[in-house]
This record gives sequence, structure tokens and C-alpha cells, in this order.
Amino acid sequence: MNQETGAKAVEHRGRRIEQEIRVQAPADRVWEAWADPVKISQWFVDRAEGFAEPGATITWFFDAFHFQISFHVLRSEPGKSYVIRWEEPPPGREPGVLEITLAQAGGVTTLRLVESGFREGAEWDEEYEGVSSGWMMALALLKLYAENYFGQARATWMLLRPAAYTAEQVVPLERTEDGLARWLTRAGSVGAVGESCRLTLQSGETLSGRVLAVSKCETCLAWNEVHGALEFKAFGAGAQKMIGLLASAWAGGAARLEAAKPAMEAALDRWAAILAAQ
Repeated sequence: MNQETGAKAVEHRGRRIEQEIRVQAPADRVWEAWADPVKISQWFVDRAEGFAEPGATITWFFDAFHFQISFHVLRSEPGKSYVIRWEEPPPGREPGVLEITLAQAGGVTTLRLVESGFREGAEWDEEYEGVSSGWMMALALLKLYAENYFGQARATWMLLRPAAYTAEQVVPLERTEDGLARWLTRAGSVGAVGESCRLTLQSGETLSGRVLAVSKCETCLAWNEVHGALEFKAFGAGAQKMIGLLASAWAGGAARLEAAKPAMEAALDRWAAILAAQ
């Protein structure tokens, strides 16, 4: 496998997102979760093409949005770094660069993510914050996958509804006991990252686990009963805002995840109706 050594510092232009997580897994494993097109589809994209070798082109597919994006691989050093640049940035944007660096100490890998190329100005804040939130949720899934389910195939579904909302409206519906009881649960609430969580759903099923990530408008929970996770999504898609539920399951949880889908569809309809009435 090709490696780059002695590479120059990556050039980032425009506004940037910077995030960091600690994963209890070897750095080579975390790197492979990004670089291998099969592995990255088990926690992030729907599909991917091309192995992340320096000079190669890779493509990520997001089938739910009928969207794909290609990148040029600038650097790919197993266990250490992974740097890609958009092949064709949208009009008016700098060439976006995503840089992942890894450092291992004992059995813990620290992953640092920097993505640049975002536009400055208040009119672009929503786009910037939406991508930043998306990375918080994605990195939480990466951590769960690398620590518990590495190499296992993921079953997943995403449910979406158009909705108008503010953060002040949507967050209580995702995290407080009263808010969740209006559309999803009979009992339970969502606390801080790392805390245990137990929700009794209106269907009678239980969702237990812990809080994996929270952002300005989104929440990610481990879902032990399906060996996976559930995300409460709230983001902009062009001029339209969306809310949704994104579920993932590994380790034989696919059948139970699929069985939960109809009740989650009904719950999402209730969530959308609440926001429409506000």
C-alpha cells in the first residue's frame, strides 16, 4: 500500500471545522474505517468507490439524497493521516479539504478532523453549522463502530420530513422527557454525552444505551436492543429544512431494526406535526 512520507503541511482555505474524538481502538483500524470503501460504508456513506491511496480518486455516495461527491486523495498514511480534496467544489467555494490525523497512545486513538473551504459571513452560518453537526454525529458513529462492530455490515434506514423550526423548538423535542413524550416515548429523557439513556417508546419497545453526541440541533444515541444507534436529525437541505431519524444496526440487529421502522415512521409524523403547529 502506498504511503507519503515527509509531506508538506496541508493548505486549508476559507472557514474551517475542527473536531476531535478519542476512540478505544488501534489507529490502523480507525484509519481503515476511512480509507477502505467497504468499511466507510459501514458507518458513514451509503456506498463508496476507490481505495484511499495517494493520487487516487474516491467517490462517496449518499443514496437517500441522490448525491455523490468525488475527491482527490492528497495523503493516505495507514494509522497516521488521511487527506482528501473535492474534485469539483460548488461555485463560489474554495477547494474543500478534509484532513484526518491520528495519534495512538496505548489503546486509545485520538482523531482530529479539519474540514475547510466553507464560506464566511452570517448568510452561510446555517450551512457551516449543519455540516459541523453532521460531523459530530458521524464521528460518534465511527467511535461506536470502531470500538464495537468493526468489520461488520451495517443495516440502516433514514426517515425524513420537511419542517420549519428553530433550535429552541427542536431540541426540547429531542431531549426532554416532556418533549419526547409528545411524539416518541412513554418515559425517559436524554442527558449529557456519555450518560446512560433509557427510553420507553410509545410502541412499548425500549431503547437503552448512552448518549453518543449532541449538537445545536441533533442528537445521537446508542441503541443496545438493535446493536446500533439512533440519530435525531435536523438540518437544512438547500432552502428546505428537514427533520429525520437515522438508524444503524450491526451484529445481527437488522431484523429488529426493520421491525421498529413503522412505529418510527409514525413517530416522525407526530414530530413534524408538532413543529408545523408551532
